[in-house]
Amino acid sequence: MKESRKSEDTELENRWCKKCFSITQQELLDSDLQMTGKKTKFLYKCTSCGTTMRMPKYRGMAESTY
Repeated sequence: MKESRKSEDTELENRWCKKCFSITQQELLDSDLQMTGKKTKFLYKCTSCGTTMRMPKYRGMAESTY
């Protein structure tokens, strides 16, 4: 029997989904990646329709985080 991947360590963000055409919760699939530059794209999966796409992660507002 397969165990579900849904656990406490999954990261969810409210992002735009192209298929749902609205803002939905997106699950970050490759959260172990290191953000090396501002163009780094992470794999997100929509929790309502299941579409996966690569999007840049939200950056902090402080200039020191760039």
